[in-house]
Amino acid sequence: MGKSLALDAYNFLKKNFVAVLATSYLNLPYTSTIYYTVDDKLNFYFVTKMNTDKYLNLKANKNVAMAIGMGPKHISVQIRGHATVLKDEKWRNRILKEIESILIKQKIENWPIKKMKNLQAKKKILDGEVVYKVIPQHLVFINLDDQFFPDSISNKHHHIIPLLKG
Repeated sequence: MGKSLALDAYNFLKKNFVAVLATSYLNLPYTSTIYYTVDDKLNFYFVTKMNTDKYLNLKANKNVAMAIGMGPKHISVQIRGHATVLKDEKWRNRILKEIESILIKQKIENWPIKKMKNLQAKKKILDGEVVYKVIPQHLVFINLDDQFFPDSISNKHHHIIPLLKG
C-alpha cells in the first residue's frame, strides 16, 4: 500500500467528524451516530455517557464497526475494531478538547452528552462520561470519484489496515 493512500484516508478522516458506530448485545445489532476524532495511527476516539446503549453494549462486547462518509460524494472509510475505555487522564482531556473544538467549529451547541460550557469544566470525573479508543483491526478506504483525493480514486477498496488472521 502506498503512503499516499494512507495519507488520503487520514486526511479524509480529519476533514470529517461524524461516524456511524455499530455495537451489539446478545447478537442484536445497534447503531448510533457519534462525533469522533482520529490520531495519526488511525485510532478513533469518541465519548459517551455511562448507561447508554453504546456503553452497556461495549461493556459486554468490545467489537465495533464504524462507517464514515455518508455522501453525497462516493468516498468513505469502513472499519472493524476493538473499543477500550481511555483511562489516561491526559489523553482523556486531550480527546475531550479535540471533540469540543470540532463541536465549536461546527456550531453544535446541544451535544447530547453535555452542553458546551460544561465540557469546558476541568473535572477529574466528568459526570459519567466515558472516552473510548477504537483500535481498527480492519480499515477500508473507498474513493470512487472524489477529486480532492486524486491519488486514491479507483473502482476498488483500498485496504489500509488488513484483516487480522485468526
